[in-house]
Amino acid sequence: MGNLPESPFARERFIAELAVQRASILTKRLLPSSPFDAATTVGTNGITSSNGITSSNSPSSNSPATTTITSGATAPRPNHLDSSHLHNGYNYARKNSQISKSDASPVTAGDFAAQALLISAVHGAFPDDGFVGEEDANALRRDPELARQVWEFVTSTHLDDAASDALLATPATIEDMFDVIDLGGKGRGGPTGRFWALDPIDGTAAFIKGQQYAMSLALIDGGREVVGVLGCPNLRLLDDDDLLGDGDDASSGGGRTPVEETSVDEYGMGLMLSAVRGQGTIFRRMGRGELLDARRIEKVPHPATVRAKQLLNHQQDNGHLAVPAPAAVELRNLHFIDSSVSTATLSEKTRQLAEACGAPYPGTEVYSSHMRYAALVLGGREHVQVRVPKTRDAAWCIWDHAGSQLIYTESGGGRVTDLLGKDIDFGSGRELTRNWGLITADYTVHGKIFELATDMLKADAAAAQ
Repeated sequence: MGNLPESPFARERFIAELAVQRASILTKRLLPSSPFDAATTVGTNGITSSNGITSSNSPSSNSPATTTITSGATAPRPNHLDSSHLHNGYNYARKNSQISKSDASPVTAGDFAAQALLISAVHGAFPDDGFVGEEDANALRRDPELARQVWEFVTSTHLDDAASDALLATPATIEDMFDVIDLGGKGRGGPTGRFWALDPIDGTAAFIKGQQYAMSLALIDGGREVVGVLGCPNLRLLDDDDLLGDGDDASSGGGRTPVEETSVDEYGMGLMLSAVRGQGTIFRRMGRGELLDARRIEKVPHPATVRAKQLLNHQQDNGHLAVPAPAAVELRNLHFIDSSVSTATLSEKTRQLAEACGAPYPGTEVYSSHMRYAALVLGGREHVQVRVPKTRDAAWCIWDHAGSQLIYTESGGGRVTDLLGKDIDFGSGRELTRNWGLITADYTVHGKIFELATDMLKADAAAAQ
């Protein structure tokens, strides 16, 4: 694996990347039509439990609402996805049971198992850090069969590279697994110290359908993101050079994003994005062993970098500013990333804002919150996201945003604020109670979008009086 680089948060990033890759291996086994499991074939719409739980948040699909699972051989698959090390006869896809949370959204055995794998890996390496995660273990303690399923998933998931796998801790008993999950589910976060915010499977409703989902892991220190790792196991890219262009760094994106809900990587492990504050964003294809080679994404230099280079060149070149600022993104060229099926936001307001910009709508529709950030990172500078909550007292969960915002801002000249113009405060606890709404856009156009959004919301408030 080579020596770890001696840079700030290098070990944190490395362990987090390995942890996300290991958990991604688990989730790929549970997907509809998964090539990891030779025992079953599953329809393209996903898996439903016998109680027929559904969610109003589910992404749109032309497929039937349920699927049939039949035993038998699957289609041939590449050797690098061989699953011979799994327990013989254990039907992983069939056992990915679902329950319904209090908000009617689904949670699967895979969610619990992925959270256990993520937290145990990081906790083993950094035992003094706290955690804030989406799930707790209460449902598992009440349901021994579900707990057994989760335990099977956790104990059977490993990296193929023994040296890499040895760096990641795993719960020793079922009770240990419960306790590890609860480190996240009962963690509080806060403005001081270090804690990790994680979403084991973001976009569970899309995951069940075999569409785009993500797992995120972010280190928060003193209320700020310092490390972000995002696994996108279903994300299919045609070729690295299609994204990056001719050089080593990503281009501006050319007005497209490779993220599409139903364009999935059926036979591979998808893509990982990661960032450390002040060190930029990298991406790599995920595998099943040691980490694969990474490449840097830099759509444009960060404004602070441009200013520093301008000052340096001014001093060296007798006043000649040789580093021009990047051209501003035009409002009419904006490409909006949204989820019209979300029950938390008002997509009609996003449409109204796009019309005010003279930009087309809809742009890219993606259900998973973190996959929308991935679409921003991998798309062009004109890709934006504006989210208007349905209620004035809405507070979003920290795990739906932490890490991915850092990955976005470190990838170029992006800026993230709420609809009041405030930076996102990750020190407010489990919910982002000090912020309302979201504007994610290139810094050259963020201010204009903020002005238009403010005018729109003021007009709405006046009309309501």
